[in-house]
Amino acid sequence: MLLSVFLTCFAALVLTTALLLVLGHRIRFSSRILGALLAVLTAVAAGEIVGAVWHVPPRYVLGAEVFLVVMTLLVVAVRDVWNPIGQVFYGCLLASVVTYLAFAGWVTFAGGLSAAGMAASALLLVLELVALVLTASFAFESIDMVCRTKWQRSIPKPDPNHRPFVSLHIAAYNEPPDMLIETIKSVEAIDYDPFEIVVIDNNTKDQAVWQPVYEYCKNRKRVRFVHVDELEGYKSGALNLVLSEYTDPRAEIVGVIDADYLVDPEYLKSMVGYFAEPSVAFVQSPQDYRDWEGDTYMTACYDAYKYFFSTTMPSRNDRNSIIFAGTMGLLRKSALEGLGGWDEWCITEDAETSLRLLMRGYEGIYVPQSFGRGIMPLTFAALKSQRFRWCFGGMQILRRHWRDLMPWNRDPNNQMTLAQRLDYLLGGVQWLNDLAYFGFTVVLVASAWLLITQGSIQLRPLYGAAVLLPAALIVSGLLRAIWALRHRTGIGLKRAVLAFVNWLSMSWTVAVATVQGLIRRQGVFMRTPKSSEHSRRLSALWSARTESLVAAAVWGSGIVVILKGVGTWFLLTLLGWQGFVYASAPYMAWMNARTQLSPELERRRATEWLREGRGLRLAFLAGAAAGLVALAVMATVVTFGGSHPGTNVRNPFALPKQTGSTSPIGSVIGGGSSSPAPVTPGSATVIPSVTATPTLSPTPTPTASPTTSPTP
Repeated sequence: MLLSVFLTCFAALVLTTALLLVLGHRIRFSSRILGALLAVLTAVAAGEIVGAVWHVPPRYVLGAEVFLVVMTLLVVAVRDVWNPIGQVFYGCLLASVVTYLAFAGWVTFAGGLSAAGMAASALLLVLELVALVLTASFAFESIDMVCRTKWQRSIPKPDPNHRPFVSLHIAAYNEPPDMLIETIKSVEAIDYDPFEIVVIDNNTKDQAVWQPVYEYCKNRKRVRFVHVDELEGYKSGALNLVLSEYTDPRAEIVGVIDADYLVDPEYLKSMVGYFAEPSVAFVQSPQDYRDWEGDTYMTACYDAYKYFFSTTMPSRNDRNSIIFAGTMGLLRKSALEGLGGWDEWCITEDAETSLRLLMRGYEGIYVPQSFGRGIMPLTFAALKSQRFRWCFGGMQILRRHWRDLMPWNRDPNNQMTLAQRLDYLLGGVQWLNDLAYFGFTVVLVASAWLLITQGSIQLRPLYGAAVLLPAALIVSGLLRAIWALRHRTGIGLKRAVLAFVNWLSMSWTVAVATVQGLIRRQGVFMRTPKSSEHSRRLSALWSARTESLVAAAVWGSGIVVILKGVGTWFLLTLLGWQGFVYASAPYMAWMNARTQLSPELERRRATEWLREGRGLRLAFLAGAAAGLVALAVMATVVTFGGSHPGTNVRNPFALPKQTGSTSPIGSVIGGGSSSPAPVTPGSATVIPSVTATPTLSPTPTPTASPTTSPTP
């Protein structure tokens, strides 16, 4: 029975993935009836394929079809805002996920493994559970936007006559003065009245950096400049100081603008009107960037950034669960002050503030129109620094607020809906995707070397054709991610693939940041630098040195497995894929080394790095050491468990012989029968192979982001 469900889900996932890629973005209507009919047709077609190709007994295939239809009908009932193709694809995906986890759980705890084998398989099961839950989460976001046909949330219209006083805050630290002055000029040109601009430079030691900005601002009508030495709390500390001491008392709305942005004159006119509704606490527009056209590396970065604001934010906006992303966003001053200002313990204080506002029962609105463009990190090392900060801040939020996000939390001060809680919970948990990636890498390499040294490994075996389901989950996820990226950003296939590779290149960085965030409370605020003082090519390649070593280790293991002749195609494919994930980092670093910047950006590249204090560096190294110890323990458990799987490992895919029709439809209509005679290895109807191969989890697709899509 289990193998029939495996194969039926495999066939259905292949069929619906093909439908999704060809028609998922074209169907612009939704219908529960058509969704239900397509669910039945898909299940029957998948069952017919299984019966014809693998000769599985019809009654087993019929049971698998029923399971598939039930899972898909649940999606059809709940997501009536999707077109039928999106409904059925997601139903088949969930059925595949549930099937694989059921198999993994059964074999782990009831499959006859030894205690060591059970411990190793349980560790693998945790990784698989995280990976597959995140796969379903990433798929939901992309399907929710590309296959959506209608919106459910009623968003208030902006009132063009609502003109409260706005205070715009620009926080700077060691920013090139010409860049900051250019930003101030663009904000001054905003067509709105009344508003003010407060520029705060905190902790910049070199007077030659901030003095020109002071000279520019001191006689400006709307601008106030503040310089502070030895201010704690990083950016949020600076913003709190401005909010409490330097903001005009008349201000009802405050906004944050990054120090490298050029702002559209229509920004405030287009955004402020939403605050006429008292329940609205913040309004966010997309972060956007400039000066990327014409360069392959910068274009890949831009496309990867764009996915979050074109997919994740619009999807969450329908459930009133967007994040405040900092720059190019506005907040109601009284609501922010009611929270006590920005939290200075969190290095992503903007997203954390929006969570607390939603807990108070406020609304947030996403306006999908760019009103400003900044500068992306100009080096690969700077990109990694930015992603590290985003991920670490996400982990800080998850550690502080995970209890608030649980569905059973009944705190009267927490007014978040179930949908809001799930969005914020999954938004934090999604950062674990790359840590799971690395966990699978450790399992893969350990399994490969067990095969090399012992010739076999029976840790949670997959048999024969059953490897098709996890393989289908991997391939389907990759194709869906690129498909969604193309259709949500409007780019071509080549650009979508490079943006996807850019996501992958951050995998090691995010994994390290996740470990740090899980074991440390204090954040290391790594400012996104715009330059490096070292040789560009050497610096770019050096910044990906760890990923290069990991990729070499994974691919090297695969080469030895091939030379020894002890691996399977599934193991070798996974080793090749996992190595590619980490090799994408040196590839992106190499592309970045070839980037040709304009003279203006070259000057900005000269901005010095913010170097951490010795105590913070030691804390970081201590966290990294703890992570390495955990990985060593994981590898030891897998190696020992794979060496001692037990002597009573049972085949969960044994099938009885069948006679008569091999079609589920034929067995029902024509009276075909099956007999329970046991199958022996070598029989014509046997699916299992004689030799077990290591079960290695279907690797989840990123989606930072960023997913991943990465989340700012």
